[in-house]
Amino acid sequence: MTTGFDTVKTQHRDYIANYGKWEKVRHAVAGDMTKYLRNVGANEDDPVYGALRQKEYADGAIVYNFTKRTLSGMVGSVMRKDPEQEIPDALKYLLEDADGSGVGLWQHVQDTLMEIDSVGRGGLLVDAPAVDIATMAQQNAGQLNPIIAFYTAENVVNWKLKRVGSVNKFQMVVLREPYEYNDSPDEFSTLQGEQYRVLDVDDNGNYRQRVYKFDNGGTLQDGVQEFFPQLNGVPKGEIPFTFVGASNNDSTVDDAPLLPLTDLQIGHFRNSADNEENLFVVSQAMLVIAPSEKIGPEQWIALNPNGVKFGARRGLNVGSGGDAKLIQAQATNALDLALSKKEQQAVQIGAQLITPTQQVTAESARLQRGADTSVMATIARNVSKAYEDCLKWVAQMKGLPTTGIEFKLNMEFFLQQMTPQEAQQWMAMVQAGYVPTEAMWEAMRRGGWTNWTNAEMKEKIENNPLPLPAGPAQVTGEIPANANQPDQQNGGNANDQQAQQ
Repeated sequence: MTTGFDTVKTQHRDYIANYGKWEKVRHAVAGDMTKYLRNVGANEDDPVYGALRQKEYADGAIVYNFTKRTLSGMVGSVMRKDPEQEIPDALKYLLEDADGSGVGLWQHVQDTLMEIDSVGRGGLLVDAPAVDIATMAQQNAGQLNPIIAFYTAENVVNWKLKRVGSVNKFQMVVLREPYEYNDSPDEFSTLQGEQYRVLDVDDNGNYRQRVYKFDNGGTLQDGVQEFFPQLNGVPKGEIPFTFVGASNNDSTVDDAPLLPLTDLQIGHFRNSADNEENLFVVSQAMLVIAPSEKIGPEQWIALNPNGVKFGARRGLNVGSGGDAKLIQAQATNALDLALSKKEQQAVQIGAQLITPTQQVTAESARLQRGADTSVMATIARNVSKAYEDCLKWVAQMKGLPTTGIEFKLNMEFFLQQMTPQEAQQWMAMVQAGYVPTEAMWEAMRRGGWTNWTNAEMKEKIENNPLPLPAGPAQVTGEIPANANQPDQQNGGNANDQQAQQ
């Protein structure tokens, strides 16, 4: 049980229940799964030999990281098209630096999307500077702009909500943050501690932050720092923090989307280790020698002065009546089947594996990944909503209206390819007046032919008009005198007859 200042480290019960799942997914994505192997050396009498055997067993395992590949595919499908946004000019600085460290808004969103796709949990805080202690130079340099900070699931350690009217509002959120410090004369020695940032609403209804900073030995440093961020237009008593989840953005912990794939990858990794050990131990032929009873040890050495060697260019003398043979393990494909089955299961639940032996059409792939697409769509909507809320908080802190602020991630995860024949049909329908030109442009964007907006398309066409049709051909040289005269032999009406025909 924690006491004193250490109580700030108290973890929410849902945090404790889900921490192991988050850790497992992160190990799978990183390919660090050795801890999930069985200990084959535990039953060895010699602990040194047992450790060596365990290392050999673990070194033989091969990581087939379909979890990471799936995560990259999910994020890439959403971010293949730029987000749609409507923000005032005063917020455009976020496009270049959203978190105060030089990470632009879209990259910030992509990092958040990757977190939610993997563990299904994270948090966003709009942090306002303490302007009452800022210098005029800082204000002029734009260093007092609000920022958007993302916290991983593991770093949102505790939270409390309070019912206000018909909605639940945050009454307290505890965030864990690493920080670096130096407590020695050596300027190059850097230590890392932990600080806990408590966001809460005091008895007067004011938003407050308190920071508890601990060194790497767990001792509180510099007491508890307390300050009140200037929120300007943010409603009183509101904490500018939101969870982002895989199912919704409330405080409940959602399931990690990649946990089923993680469990499959761990099983695949174990099967790989067993298969490699089996191949090493029993797949090699074993020589069994039964020397004749008629020869003793000295005669054996004399008959085989170079020891026991076998192969196409060597011989072995076992004496009259002796025998030597090779024992070869029978071929088995049980472990290979176990590996293949897990790969097939991974494909079925959305892993984007390349299977050269199977040709799959784009439409079939979309149907097979239907469940995965629905998860991606839900997460994309949740992330969009969370960032839209954050952008509105930033606007309020800067004294700006929030009307018209929008932020939406791409929801068209797969290209809808347009064939040349379809392009011709679209052109014919436009020319016939059946559909507007803008409809064809939208189809071209869906098919990946262009990423220009309608306004950009119109501007390009106006600034680069199509060339006019070629004029009458220019005739060079002398024109015959009778070139324009009627054909006298035909009574002068040959051209008239041709025209009539």
